[in-house]
Amino acid sequence: MQLIEGSVRSYAWGSRTALAELTGRPAPTDHPEAEIWFGAHPAAPSTVVSEDVTLDEFIAVDPAAKVGAGYETLPFLLKLLAADKALSLQAHPTKEQAQEGFAAENAAGVPLDAFQRNYKDDNHKPELVVALTKFHALAGFRPVSRTLQLLEALDVPELASYLSLLGSGDDAADLRGLFTTWVSLPRDFVLPLIDAVVGRCRVLLSDATGCSVEEWMRPSLETVVTLSTEYPGDAGIICSLLLNRVTLQPGEGLYLDAGQLHAYLGGVGVEIMANSDNVLRSGLTTKHIDVAELMRVLRCEPLADPRLAADEDGVYQTPAPEFSLRRMVRGDVREVSGPAIVLSVGAGVTVEQQLSGTVMDLGPGHAVWVAADADSVTVTVDNAASTGETAAFIATVGR
Repeated sequence: MQLIEGSVRSYAWGSRTALAELTGRPAPTDHPEAEIWFGAHPAAPSTVVSEDVTLDEFIAVDPAAKVGAGYETLPFLLKLLAADKALSLQAHPTKEQAQEGFAAENAAGVPLDAFQRNYKDDNHKPELVVALTKFHALAGFRPVSRTLQLLEALDVPELASYLSLLGSGDDAADLRGLFTTWVSLPRDFVLPLIDAVVGRCRVLLSDATGCSVEEWMRPSLETVVTLSTEYPGDAGIICSLLLNRVTLQPGEGLYLDAGQLHAYLGGVGVEIMANSDNVLRSGLTTKHIDVAELMRVLRCEPLADPRLAADEDGVYQTPAPEFSLRRMVRGDVREVSGPAIVLSVGAGVTVEQQLSGTVMDLGPGHAVWVAADADSVTVTVDNAASTGETAAFIATVGR
């Protein structure tokens, strides 16, 4: 096993304190730190400390030995993520869509680092995030019947003409039609609509009129108000009303497959995904937006409940073949075979390779790489040192 150093990614929505404090570095940082990548993605590969090479270079010397037969590189990417404000409203392509889009942009001569580039690689990006703190997100389209309840409770006259786009009986078609309409509205039309919706949300949240809304609606209204301050005039503000508003408690997970519209709103978590950086955006960002391409990959079937709990072994079961993620808490002991990354997020985490006699104490934010051809390791969370919350994660290839 080898100690690996994660690659810090600075994006405007990140935190100047959360990741620094978690990893024991001085805070606040000079720039917002949004993610720390642990993996072999060429955009920001981890460094194998003992070899002074990047993990993708280390694997490339002998892929079969390092990641096993059938893979040319590590098929998953593990991240620490900290959001101080909303990420872009986005979705990810299927494998086939990514291959087509990547090839088309290459053939058109679009540089990989071009602002207008949609596809950074030819892979899909199913993803799982597990909360380390209370974690807020928009995740998948809400069932239409609930969205109609919400819009009717808002009682905004400017919304009335749009309600007729819902309720035909074909929920996916209805949601596609309404979302496409809102996200494509000319600025002269969208700004008055946003102002009316935000103003009404503020009134209902203040209870100034004596008109109360159901408790489940309040987070959606609060999100509209928050987004209006973070991304003023953005169509994503009203589009958020169509999506499930989810709050994860520490240890709860959220799984999103290809085509599911989502935006993380705030909190700290661990995220794992297929080894890709393909993102199609529709709003809540200063980055490139390509609505037409987003609509090509978007799935509009309602997602009743996107939350995911770990099973009795601490594993978050997903259909993604590229990855599996296991959560470890106080008193846990697990044997791990490679290819794997063990990431510490708490105190009292020890990794031991018995045959070599190597023992590492992993502080929060530190990780070790275990190759496919390496001896298995034992990960232990000390019963006394840990606080009882999540202490470590084990990321492996899906089984």
